[in-house]
Amino acid sequence: MKNFLVFGGTLEGRSLSEWMSLMGWNHTVCVATEYGGEVLEPREGVSIRQGRMNEEEMIRFLAEGDYLAVVDATHPYAVEVSKNIRKACSAAGIPCIRLLRDTQGEEREDGLIYVGDSREAASLLEKRQGKIFLSTGSKELSVYVNGLSDPSRLFVRVLPSAEVVESCRKLGLEGKQICAMQGPFSREINEAMLRQVGASYLVTKDTGKTGGFPEKLQAAAAVGVQVVVIRRPGEEGDSLEEVKQELLHLWDQPSLEKEKKTETAGGAKRRICCIGIGMGDLGTLTGQARQEILTAQILFGAERMLKAAGSLLEREGRGAALVCEYRGEKIREYLKLHPEYERVGILFSGDVGFYSGARGIRELFPQDQVEYVCGISSVVYFASKIPTSWQDAKLYSIHGKPGNVVGQIQRCQKMFVLVSGPRDVEKICAALEESRMEVRVTVGSNLAYPQERIQRGIPKDFLTCETKGLHIMLLENEKPQKSWMPGLPDEAFQRGRVPMTKEEIRILSLAKLQLEPDSVVFDVGAGTGSVSVECALLCPEGDVYAIERNPQGICLIEENAKAHGAVNVTAVEGTAPEALEGLPTPTHAFIGGSSGNLKEILLWLREKNPQVRIVMNMITLESVGEAVSLIKELEIENEEIVQISASKAKKAGRYHLMTALNPVYVISFGGKAKERGEEACICQD
Repeated sequence: MKNFLVFGGTLEGRSLSEWMSLMGWNHTVCVATEYGGEVLEPREGVSIRQGRMNEEEMIRFLAEGDYLAVVDATHPYAVEVSKNIRKACSAAGIPCIRLLRDTQGEEREDGLIYVGDSREAASLLEKRQGKIFLSTGSKELSVYVNGLSDPSRLFVRVLPSAEVVESCRKLGLEGKQICAMQGPFSREINEAMLRQVGASYLVTKDTGKTGGFPEKLQAAAAVGVQVVVIRRPGEEGDSLEEVKQELLHLWDQPSLEKEKKTETAGGAKRRICCIGIGMGDLGTLTGQARQEILTAQILFGAERMLKAAGSLLEREGRGAALVCEYRGEKIREYLKLHPEYERVGILFSGDVGFYSGARGIRELFPQDQVEYVCGISSVVYFASKIPTSWQDAKLYSIHGKPGNVVGQIQRCQKMFVLVSGPRDVEKICAALEESRMEVRVTVGSNLAYPQERIQRGIPKDFLTCETKGLHIMLLENEKPQKSWMPGLPDEAFQRGRVPMTKEEIRILSLAKLQLEPDSVVFDVGAGTGSVSVECALLCPEGDVYAIERNPQGICLIEENAKAHGAVNVTAVEGTAPEALEGLPTPTHAFIGGSSGNLKEILLWLREKNPQVRIVMNMITLESVGEAVSLIKELEIENEEIVQISASKAKKAGRYHLMTALNPVYVISFGGKAKERGEEACICQD
C-alpha cells in the first residue's frame, strides 16, 4: 500500500494533509508537540505521530513505514530538523521533498532592521531603550532574557500550552509579560497588543503570509513601532502547488526501479546541452542555440525562457516537453524518473560562462555527455547599445548577493554591474551620492524586449528608479584610484578629542595585519576609525566592524568612513568582548584599546576563529608586560614584538626641528602566515 509521510504541524503541512485526504491517500503527519497534534483535524487515512525525533530515530521510523516519499513541511527556521530529515531520507533511500513557505521579500518593506539570529537581535536591543514585543516563540526566549540587562522590558507571545507558559515563568517572566495565544493574528489584534504593552520594538521572524508576517508589519507601521526581523535561513525547495505536482507524479509511477537508470536503453550516454539564449527573446538567439532547442526532446528553464523557446518550437512545427525548472538538483531528480529522454536542453539567460548556473551541471551528471552552447551576455548586448567597449571594463555582480560597489568603482575607470532589480540601482546610487563620488551612471532595463530602456545621468538621478524588470548598470569614474597603499595622512581624518593611531604606526600595523580583499576585520577600540577606514579600503570585498565605547568616537567613525567612501565599515558602540557578540566570525583583528579586557578579548577572538590574525598597538610598559604574560599563558607561538620610534619634522622659521612621537610597541601573531611556514605575528596598540 502506498503511503506518504509529512513532517511538520505548520499551516502548510496541515493544508497538504487536507489535500492528501481529499485525494484518498494514506499518510502520516509527524508533529513535535502535543499542541501540534491537537490542531490537526482527524481525517480518514491520516495517522499522527507526536514527539521530537533525532536522526537515528527518524531512520528507524522510516524503516517501519514503507513510505513512497517524505515531505518536509517544518518551520522555515527549524534548520536542524530539516537537516536530520534529509539525512534520514538519504539513509533510507526515500525521496525527500522540501515544502517552502511563501516569503515576504526584504526589498518589499522599508525601515526594517534585519539580523542574523536571536543573539544578534538581543545584542542590538541591549543597546537601545524601550519595551520589546517578542513574537518569535519560546524556543530561544532564554537568549533574550540573558542578553538583556533589564528583562522586564520583554513582553512575549507564545503558544497557549501549560508547558510553554511554565518555561517562561522559570526564566523569570511575570504574568503580565506573557501572552499565550494561537496565531496567526490579524492586523487589529497585533496593533492592540503593541499599544497595550507600549512597545517600541517588535521582534519577528519572516514567517511569510501564512505566518501572519504582513499583518505584523502593518500593525507596527500603524503604531510607529520599529520592526526587527530575524532573517530566514537560505534553502531550496518547492511551493505547495509544486509539491502537489511532485506527489502526483510519484503516485502515478508504476515502478521506481527506473530511477536507478543513468543511461538510455541502448547504453549510449544521454546528451545534455546547456544553452545560453541571450537576453531571452528570439532576436538574440544564436544559430547554434536555435538548433539545439529545435532538436531537444525536453527543455528545462525559467518561465520566461521557456516561453521564448515554446514560440520557436511552435513556429517551426517542432515539439518538446517544457519543464519550468532551473535548479540542477531538481533537474537531475526529474531525469532519473524519465530516462526516456536522450536529448536534453537546459536554458540559461545570457552566456553559459558568465555568472551562470550552467557551471555546475557537468558535476551533477558525470555519466552523461554534457555540452555548452554560448549565448550573448547582457554585458555584451548592453555595451553595443550604449555603445562602448567592454574589454577594458571590470565585470561585477551583486545579483542575488551583497557587494561593495563603491569600493570597486573607486579602483577602476569603467565597471559593468549586474543587479537584481531597480531597488539595487537605488541603493548603489544612494551609496555613490553619499560618498560624493563623481561617477557617470548608465542604466539599462529589459534589454532586447519591447520595453527596453537605457538612461544616463549621475547617481542622484537614480535615487528613485521607476523602471521594472531586469537591470544592468555601467559606472564610469574619470579619476580612479588604481591602487591602494596604507598610510592616509592624519589630516585626512576628523579627530576631535578622540585618540587616533598615527600615520606611521598605522602603516606598520596594517602591513602586519596581512589583509586580503575579502577579510572580515574587527577594529577594537577604534577611536576615530582611521584604522577601520584604511582596512575597508584595502578589503573592498570584506567587512570591517569598528568597536568603540565612546559615543563621540562612533560619530567620528561614521563621518570618516563616509568621507572616504568606506561603505563596508560598520560602527558598533560598546565595550569588547560583549560588543562582539552577534558579529560575523573575524579573520583579522586590530586592538587599539582593550579597556582592561585584553585577556577576555583574546580568548573570545581565538575561540571564534583559532586562525584569526591579531595586531595590537601598545604605549605603556605595563600594557606590554601584560601582553607578554598573556602570550605565555595562552601558549601563543611565533609572536613578533616590534618597538617603533618615529619623529616628524616641523618648520621653525628657516629651520626644521624633529618632534618625537610616543614610542609604540607592535605585537603580532596568528593568521595564515603560520600555515605557510612563515613567521606569524600579532600587533596591538
